[in-house]
Amino acid sequence: MNTKTIILLIIFFTILVSYLIYMDKRRRARTPNTEEKKEFTNMSEERKRAIESGECCGQHEVCERDSLINTRIQAEYYDDEELDQFKGRNPESYTEEEIKLFNDVFYTLKEGDVSGWLKSMQIREIEIPQNLKDEALFIIQERRFNK
Repeated sequence: MNTKTIILLIIFFTILVSYLIYMDKRRRARTPNTEEKKEFTNMSEERKRAIESGECCGQHEVCERDSLINTRIQAEYYDDEELDQFKGRNPESYTEEEIKLFNDVFYTLKEGDVSGWLKSMQIREIEIPQNLKDEALFIIQERRFNK
């Protein structure tokens, strides 16, 4: 055998081994390991019900319900139709009376509805006052931390 043949064989086997390692990693990524199985059995009953009911896929640390990433196309209303008048307005231009309308809606929301309400505001192109935005984000962060 000459040196060119030996070099080609080494390159071939290197590529073959790399491919086999790559395929093994892909297979392992698709197969849930025992830790993931244990995680599901140790999961809270609320989260299991959310996964089984289709509310949450269970693949994320945080359910989509608590996510601020907007995946909906249509807005969901929380008895806040009166806020549609603020579409496209800058929140710094709101009067005290207008901010009170936002407060009335916000403080009647259930804790679990805050992220949905923020998504609804985003879809409806309504910016909420900064103080409420800060408070809403704090509530969402607290919910994520406590899960």
